[in-house]
Amino acid sequence: MAAAFAVPAPKTAQRWGIATAWLMGLIVYCIAIFLSSSVVTLWVDDVAWTVASAAATLVCFRSAARLDDHLRSAWRIMGFGCLCWFIGQLLWDYARLVDGTELPTAGIHQLFYSSFSVFLIAGIVRLQPRDTGPLTFQHLGNLGLVSCCLLTIVVLGMLAPALAVHFPIQRMLIGLVHTTFVSLAFMVALYSLWSFRWESGWITMVLLVVAMGIYFVANFVYSRGLINATYKADDLVNLSWLVLFGLIAIAANEQVCERHAPSSELHARLQVRERWLEAVLPALLITMMVLIGVVTMDTWNPSLTLWASGLFVLFALFLGAREAWLQKQAQHLTEMLLKANEQLRTTNSELRMSEARYRELNSALEQRVTERTAQLKTAFEELEGFSYAVAHDLKTPLRAINGFAHLLEAEADAVLSPLARDHLMRIRRGSLKMATLIEDLLAYAQVDRRATRATLVSVPALLEQLVGELADEIARRGAQIVMHVEPISLRIDIDGLSLALRNVLQNAMKYTRDAPSPRIEISAQVRDGAVLIRIADNGIGFEMQYHDHIFRVFQRLHREDQYPGTGIGLALVRKAMDRIGGRVWAESRLGEGAVFTIELPLSALMK
Repeated sequence: MAAAFAVPAPKTAQRWGIATAWLMGLIVYCIAIFLSSSVVTLWVDDVAWTVASAAATLVCFRSAARLDDHLRSAWRIMGFGCLCWFIGQLLWDYARLVDGTELPTAGIHQLFYSSFSVFLIAGIVRLQPRDTGPLTFQHLGNLGLVSCCLLTIVVLGMLAPALAVHFPIQRMLIGLVHTTFVSLAFMVALYSLWSFRWESGWITMVLLVVAMGIYFVANFVYSRGLINATYKADDLVNLSWLVLFGLIAIAANEQVCERHAPSSELHARLQVRERWLEAVLPALLITMMVLIGVVTMDTWNPSLTLWASGLFVLFALFLGAREAWLQKQAQHLTEMLLKANEQLRTTNSELRMSEARYRELNSALEQRVTERTAQLKTAFEELEGFSYAVAHDLKTPLRAINGFAHLLEAEADAVLSPLARDHLMRIRRGSLKMATLIEDLLAYAQVDRRATRATLVSVPALLEQLVGELADEIARRGAQIVMHVEPISLRIDIDGLSLALRNVLQNAMKYTRDAPSPRIEISAQVRDGAVLIRIADNGIGFEMQYHDHIFRVFQRLHREDQYPGTGIGLALVRKAMDRIGGRVWAESRLGEGAVFTIELPLSALMK
């Protein structure tokens, strides 16, 4: 099966090559018949029929090898049918060569000729689409009409003429069986084309119907010629066998072409084909029955007339019942369509009502959102004013506490005990810590209120500036600063980025306080679709279970007396990064330092 699928579709030249070759053969045959004598004509016929059946056999088997599934077996069966004719033709050639027989007679070769029709019937049935669905009354009607036509052909076309001339009973039975199989092959092909939905095999099936129709007509004329002793070797009917095998070979080749190159707009084409067949085929069957009756009218007797009348009446009954069923089905489909249209109209009406309700709700929601936005704006402005006032009012008494504590210490310096001095020192440190906490809280609150403005920023210059702000502390502590910064330029909010980097650098300086040789490494690079700025230190580090904990407000991992601070610095870093569209994270091991990574979007990078 896989090999069959792998075969490429035939090209145009290959598609028409067989038809062209067969046409040339027919021309050569006609010229030979026209130029030869009556004796030579018999040999020309035999050679032509032998070659034609052999060629059709080869084409059928070659096409079967290029197909798959049921199509392969169908064309193998038809190939065996052509082979049977070829063998029968060889037997007839031998009889003519050895026995000198000039006209066809009953013999073993006739069995092979009849087997040709049997194999073609089996092949056409096998060729039918697999997904045919259940048997319907329309299929039964088609079968009834075809059967009536077949009986008319056999009874009126073969049996009546043979009885009228007192044909030998043995030859009459052989001829009757053969004609029945030939007619049945044509009717099966006609029924298959009529009753099934042919998709990629439409042209193939039409060619087979035409081939079987030519075979049927030729056999009818040939049989009447034998019965009436009017058959001649140079009769035009002899050409039909060559046309028959030519059409079978062309159909086999076309099956491969259609299988590998299915037609487009299939649904619309199927509907057109079905309407065309429904209009043409019943008329074709009626015409065939009438023509058979007219041609054989001279052999009719009262009994045969009764038979013919019964067949015509039966045909009319089948046709009427079939058309009535089709009309009922069409009416049922129309009623379903009207019902579906009514449901669609109801659904559309409900949809329009739902849309109106949705618009009303949406309008009311927008109004409520506008009102709530105004309320939130007012509340935010009040909260902003409140926070500023609270901070200002808190900072004033704190400055007074610190100032008066300093004055008290200076004026009472002579009388203060060591314990009193310690108390005054605690008062001053507490006021300074409170002032610092208020400043950090104001800075945290102002991050959201501050407007972001994208400006051109040179990352190396910005980092140099921030490191320069810490130059005194770096020199005092003997810290080593190592920078690996690529020449990156960004269009980004410089205030937000500076705030984040400054707090991370200050954090690194703070937690490397106890390191014997403080070391801070700063790197900036473009990696994995983002701009990454890393600040690594060799400080005390932390456990990774707290990697997200340290970016929350007031969350600290150490006591105030160990590492002073308000617990807001890293929270400011995260909020600032959120505002400018970046993100920050930390990696560390306890006692092995920490690495803080700031990731900025690649869209901010200046190319």
